[in-house]
Amino acid sequence: MNEIRRKKMARVLLEVGVNLQKGQILVLQACTDALDLVREITKQAFEMGAKDVIVHFDDAEINHLRALYCDEETLKEVPEWKKESLDYYLRQDAVQMGINSSYPTLNEDVPSEKLLAQGYSSNELRNVVRKHIHAGTLKWTGTVHPSMNWAKKLYPELSDEAAYLKLDGSICAMMRVDDMTDPVENWNQHCLEMSKISQKLNDAHLKSLHITTELGTDLTMDLVEGHIWTSAADMGSSKLSEPYVANMPTEEIFTDPDYRTVNGVAYASFPLMMSGKLVTDFSITFKDGKAVDCSASNHVECLRDALFKNEQTRCLGEVALVSKNSPIRKMNRIFYNGLIDENAACHLAFGTSFPSNIKGGTEMSAEELLSHGVNVASSHHDFMIGTPETKIVGTSIEGQEILIMEHGDFVL
Repeated sequence: MNEIRRKKMARVLLEVGVNLQKGQILVLQACTDALDLVREITKQAFEMGAKDVIVHFDDAEINHLRALYCDEETLKEVPEWKKESLDYYLRQDAVQMGINSSYPTLNEDVPSEKLLAQGYSSNELRNVVRKHIHAGTLKWTGTVHPSMNWAKKLYPELSDEAAYLKLDGSICAMMRVDDMTDPVENWNQHCLEMSKISQKLNDAHLKSLHITTELGTDLTMDLVEGHIWTSAADMGSSKLSEPYVANMPTEEIFTDPDYRTVNGVAYASFPLMMSGKLVTDFSITFKDGKAVDCSASNHVECLRDALFKNEQTRCLGEVALVSKNSPIRKMNRIFYNGLIDENAACHLAFGTSFPSNIKGGTEMSAEELLSHGVNVASSHHDFMIGTPETKIVGTSIEGQEILIMEHGDFVL
């Protein structure tokens, strides 16, 4: 990205994403491909009055070499000092930002078992951050940065340079960053429009949802009592006084299903990168709240490992609604990146829920959350089910049926 866009990207991530305040620490976890952007973010953060900027880098090529040559037990290991080094700053009124990329073909020569082990250690570190998110005390955001491996997968017909520039331009467009307009104003308007929809859903006082698609998805679920629909800059049940945007880009309005009540089958509308492998054409069947079966045309072992790890990972933790008219969906491309693809289609997540999506949830213990139907698990995996013909019908607590989405778009 050119210098103008890099400066604007840094500004919007700091001012809108984590909403950095003077005197706060910024904890920045980033891929090495984003080095130039990280330097710009660091510079602007200090100019905004940050107390300190702590950067933790992750390199895909080094991770690939470790996966090839280390044994599984070594790959799984997460030293306590590494967890503490992250938690130490997050306990100090810090804000957290993650900048990651995708590498769809990098790990094709690595056995799935080793990638699953490596994914375990990554999730253990992520759980350090999740602890503060679920307590409602952390302003955080996650975003993406292009890599050459990713660009060549998306645009094999182009030269390396042209493919990289095209991916970079697409990410800037998703982020509402261009050479001419103010990205902060663009995001403030976007947040306002998203909040209008989440407010309508909250005003509907829904008890349950019925989701169907032309791929065969036919799923019913109750929503937790006292649930809150949230979207960009909506914080739900949070202990924070300042707004932030957790994912950038974001086009979703989401809440917590009652994990005990999910029944039916969900067919994925997008492939999903899991533990470095692309899981394609998959479905998950639920009965009385638990996933009881799954299938996929490729790498089903990665899906099974994540889904059936324990009783709570078998349960849903999120239901998110996204219009087929979202800017990302209009790009008419699968990006092989969960953060981007989940904002192109309605999606679900198996694993942990968000305590901030139920009234008083950030004050509840894990046992209390589970008793309210809010899932508590050690992982969270989004998968896309939205299609051009998605239909979602809600039933209110008064028993009234309310059409929420039809032909893949909101009709509220």
